[in-house]
Amino acid sequence: MSQAAFSAAITGWHDFYLAAAGASAALLGLLFVGVSINLGAIAAKERPDLRARAGLAFSNLIYVLIVSLILLIADPEPHGIAIGLGAVAGIGLVRTLRGLYVSLRVQHRWRERLPIVRRVGWTVAADLVIAWVAIVFYTASDARIVILLAASVLILTIGAADVAWEMLVQVSQERRLG
Repeated sequence: MSQAAFSAAITGWHDFYLAAAGASAALLGLLFVGVSINLGAIAAKERPDLRARAGLAFSNLIYVLIVSLILLIADPEPHGIAIGLGAVAGIGLVRTLRGLYVSLRVQHRWRERLPIVRRVGWTVAADLVIAWVAIVFYTASDARIVILLAASVLILTIGAADVAWEMLVQVSQERRLG
């Protein structure tokens, strides 16, 4: 695919990534407020699982914002876009797997571990797809695969909302009971 064709194909997704950037920034602000209001419970030393969940939600939204901003660059060039996406995927995988380790270390029963693996599994899958898109952009300059990137953005956004909601509901329930 030529540079002009690649640029035209990516630019065709401009409105989607503009909306994704705006939505992720708004949700990031709301999450920041929600965590700030419940900071004592979430930052408690005995609750690394809540900190890991908050970190996962923040990370997912930041990755959506960064991916969207990368794709909103004027006159996109395949190698530059690929390097940016590859960096996001690599950092995302490392942070997510580190958070998974922390969360699983706290939970001792398998029944409590399964929801953690489910939440993190979607994020890992999205990060792997972003990495695959980066490889295709870099090696083949084929922008037709950008639909997979859009799917990853949706998965990360929905995953962040799911994790954040579940975390804040749990903190609220524990506050009522305790």
